[in-house]
Amino acid sequence: AGLIGGHEILWGEIAAVGTMASLPIIVLAIFLQRYLVRGLTMGAVKG
Repeated sequence: AGLIGGHEILWGEIAAVGTMASLPIIVLAIFLQRYLVRGLTMGAVKG
């Protein structure tokens, strides 16, 4: 009952910060995926 106060949860700002924080990780994963797949296919033993 006493939990309701003058504090407002800014969901828009929380979503914006979360998006900004995850963007570098996503970009890095996409960039490294090319080299990861290349390394896995070159190291695969065919036979």
